[in-house]
Amino acid sequence: MTKGPEDIVSLLAASRKGDDAARARLDEAVYGELSAIASALLRREGRAISMATHDLVNEAALRLLQSAEAPPEERAHFFALSARIMRNVLIDAARKRAAEKRRKITVTLNTEHGAPQNNPMELVALESALMRLKAIDPDRAEIVVLRYYGGMTTEDIALLLDTSESTVKRSWRAACAWLKEAMENDGL
Repeated sequence: MTKGPEDIVSLLAASRKGDDAARARLDEAVYGELSAIASALLRREGRAISMATHDLVNEAALRLLQSAEAPPEERAHFFALSARIMRNVLIDAARKRAAEKRRKITVTLNTEHGAPQNNPMELVALESALMRLKAIDPDRAEIVVLRYYGGMTTEDIALLLDTSESTVKRSWRAACAWLKEAMENDGL
């Protein structure tokens, strides 16, 4: 993640205080990268979630601006927080759709953009398993969120979490195995 022309953190702080000019500059500075994250997330969901990329970005931006959470401290933190919010938007949409139609929603725990879905799982079941993993091992759960939902590389995650890339890779593999087993056992 490269440094943008504007300081995203200060623009976000000013936007939260109602500065419309800062909000416009923030939108311009981050829209492209947020769109890429949203597009990748929506591609993974296939037709399970009927939402346009700009709708997901706009909903996440609105939630981010209204968030009571402490503002992010750096660019990488901003995009990680945005990815988490997008994840919540998708989960809310999946829950709503499942409640309305009682249909299964499938996702793939694969970080490659456009990769084939060869391990379908229910989005709500994934979220449930992820919450259980977070209770057991919050660090591994965070890596899953950043990599799967945020589309971050192992290098970006290692920098953000101040750890080595090999630790991130090991934790990712272990978390994926744990989630797969947890989701398979939920189906029994």
